[in-house]
Amino acid sequence: QQPSGRRSVVPRPRGKLSALTAVALCCALLLWAAVWRGSLLLLRYTAVGCLALSTGSILRGACLLVEELVNHSFSRYRGNLMKMLKACFHRGHFLCLAVVCVFNQLEPEDWLSVCMACICSLLFSAMGLCDPAAVEVSEIVEQRKMNVGHGLAWSFYTGYLRLILPTGLEASIEEYHASRSAAVLQHRDTWKLHILIPLSCCIPDKLEEADDNISFLDNLPDITIDRAGIRKRVFKHSIYTVYDQAKRPHYCVVEYATPLVTLYQMSQEAMAGFDAEERLQQSTLFFRTLRDILESSRECRGRYRLILLDGPGTPFALSQLQGLRRVEK
Repeated sequence: QQPSGRRSVVPRPRGKLSALTAVALCCALLLWAAVWRGSLLLLRYTAVGCLALSTGSILRGACLLVEELVNHSFSRYRGNLMKMLKACFHRGHFLCLAVVCVFNQLEPEDWLSVCMACICSLLFSAMGLCDPAAVEVSEIVEQRKMNVGHGLAWSFYTGYLRLILPTGLEASIEEYHASRSAAVLQHRDTWKLHILIPLSCCIPDKLEEADDNISFLDNLPDITIDRAGIRKRVFKHSIYTVYDQAKRPHYCVVEYATPLVTLYQMSQEAMAGFDAEERLQQSTLFFRTLRDILESSRECRGRYRLILLDGPGTPFALSQLQGLRRVEK
C-alpha cells in the first residue's frame, strides 16, 4: 500500500523515450544534412560516420580483450576464448563494418577521417570519457536485475515472507487465541502482517521510539520451520497496540522490513561505496520489487500490507494503517 498523493516517490521502470528521442534527432539531422549538402554526399558522409564508429568500437573491444586475456582468462572465463570475444565485442559493429566495406565508395581523404576518429575514440575511452552516464548504468542494472535493492527484496520474500505468510502467521494467531483470552485480532481481516518500509532506511529497534501512539502488547507464538540445515528455525512476530486520536486501541501485527537495516548499514561503511543518495534509490527499488513480487504471489495474496514511509523521520501512525479501525469493528 502506498500513501495517496505520493505515488511519485517510487520511480517507475525506465521506458523507451530516450531511444525515441534519439531516432527523432537522427531524422532531423539527416533532413538538414540532405538539404544542405545533397543526398549523394549524405550517403558518403553516413558511410564515413558508420565506419569510424564501428572501427572505433572494435578497437576498444580489442583493448578490452587484451586485459581479459592477460589477467582474467582462467579466473573469469575458464580459458574459453569465445566467451571472452562475446564479452568484448558486439556483432553489430562487425556487421556495420562489413556493409560499409562491401559498398565502399569512400575517397582517400575519408580514410584519414576514419583513422583520426578512431584515434579520438581510443583516447576518449582511455580517459573514461566514453563511460556510460549514471542514468545508463542505473538502467542496465535495473533491466538485468543486478541492483542491491532487487536482490534484498527477493531474499526477503523467498527466505521469510513466502515461508510464514501462507499458513504460518494464521496458525500462530490461532494458537495465540487458544492459549489466551485477550480480545485482540478477533477478525480474520486483521490477520495480516503489516510491513513498514521507510525509504530513509532509519529503523529503530522498538516501534515505540518512532511513535508515542504505539505500544508493544505481546508476542505471538513462535513459528518454527526446518530451513537450510537448521532444525526448528524460529520466526517471531509481535502484536502492537495503535491508539487513534481518541486514544482508542487498535491491534495489528507489524514490523519493519529488516533488509532495509542492511541498506542503512551499507551506507555507513566506506568499503561498500554506498552513499545516502544511492541508499534512497535502492530502498525505493526494494519497495517496488517487493510490491511486484507479492502482488504476483497467489500464496501470499491478502495476507500482508506494505506501508511506505516516504520521508526521513516520518512517524508511523494510525493514518498509515487505513482501514484498520474499520475491519476490527
